[in-house]
Formats: sequence, structure tokens, C-alpha cells
Amino acid sequence: MSGFRFSFPACVTAGKGRIDADDILMLRRYAFPEGIGSFDDALTLLALNEECREHGPEWASYFVESLTMFLVRDCAPRGIVDEVKAGWLMRTITTDCAVRSPVELELLLHVMEVAPEVPESLSAFALDQVRLALQVDARGAYHAIRPASPGIAVHDLAYIWRVLRSALDRGRLMLSPLETVVLREIDALADASAHHPAWREMIEAIVTLDRPRRALRSAPWLITNDVHSSSDELAA
Repeated sequence: MSGFRFSFPACVTAGKGRIDADDILMLRRYAFPEGIGSFDDALTLLALNEECREHGPEWASYFVESLTMFLVRDCAPRGIVDEVKAGWLMRTITTDCAVRSPVELELLLHVMEVAPEVPESLSAFALDQVRLALQVDARGAYHAIRPASPGIAVHDLAYIWRVLRSALDRGRLMLSPLETVVLREIDALADASAHHPAWREMIEAIVTLDRPRRALRSAPWLITNDVHSSSDELAA
């Protein structure tokens, strides 16, 4: 988001290159007194996160909660994340399909936890961050925070279960075809001799549904910058 034009008081914070508790107070009071109200507001927070490399401990909570509230509860269709919202989020927090920063990765996971319904494109995209971390040219925020391991470790299992928390049904992991494909690709990339035992149990518990587990898809699951959905579409 280089070249983003900040208005007051975000411009003051961006000029410093760091975000502390006082900056968040100014944003709450002057920039977003009623919370994030538009996609322009959301882009301001995302641009600040990218522009300011130093963050106080309060920033992550403010960033994640504010954007989650907007995407899930305040933006139509309210209460769910549809394909259009999911596409906007995936394009906005990624570079070359990989989530850029840990706080943006936490935003992705929190949106999925709060929303009662998300499209399979979003869950498959979240799972794909593990695959990207296992590649030879590993990249992305998940790779940056992942403890080094050639196989699927406890850290990976905890992340995957956050994504698929609602898919477990009486010991079976009920997945869409797309989610199954991503997990199989992760399994193929990782070193089987180094797996945590629970990984094999997870793979063996997969039951692939004949249709998406959540909302039906109307677009490719991994939406890149080649696909254009404007903020006008989202606000419609």
C-alpha cells in the first residue's frame, strides 16, 4: 500500500513510523469515533499497519477487533462473510498469495472464528498458509512464526484446528473437496517421518463432502490481484 494518502490523525502516526497507545487513542477519538465505517477506513488501518513497523502491545487487539467487527457485523451482508468479503480480505492482506504480517494472519483467523458462516475459499486460503510455509521457497507470516520442523508439528496442528474448528463431527473431519485438496498437498510436502502422531489421525478422519461445507463458491478459491472486486461492489 505504498503511496497511500493518510488524513489526520493517521498521517501523524504514519509519519512517526510507529504506533503506540496514544496513537490508538487519537484514532478512536478523531478518526473512527464510531468504529470502522467503510472500506476506506479499513484500508487506512491496513496501510498504517504496513507503514508503521513498530507497534505497541495495544495495536494488535485494536487492529484485529476493529476490522473483524466491520467485516462480520457492520458490512452487508451482516453477520456472515460471503465470497465478496472473503475475496477483499484475501487480496488486501497478501503479497503473492501469502499473508504479509502476523497481525493480518490473526485478523484472518479471528474473522473466521467470529463469523458463523464463511465460504470455503477463505478456509482453504487459511490452510494454504501452512503449505506455503513448507515449500522450498517458504514465505508469508505463517512461515515467519512457525517453529522450524520438516513435518507437521504441534504448532501446525493448533493452527489447522483453529481454521477447521467447526468441521469436526463425531470424530469425523467433514471437509469440502477444496479443503481436502489443501490438506493433502500439505501432507505431500511435509516429511512424514517428522509428523506429530495427531497429524496422521487428522488425515485419516477426513470425510470429503460432495459439495462445499459452508457457503457455495462462485469464484476461484485463491483470489489474486488479477481478479478485481472494488470497494463499490462490497458496499453495494
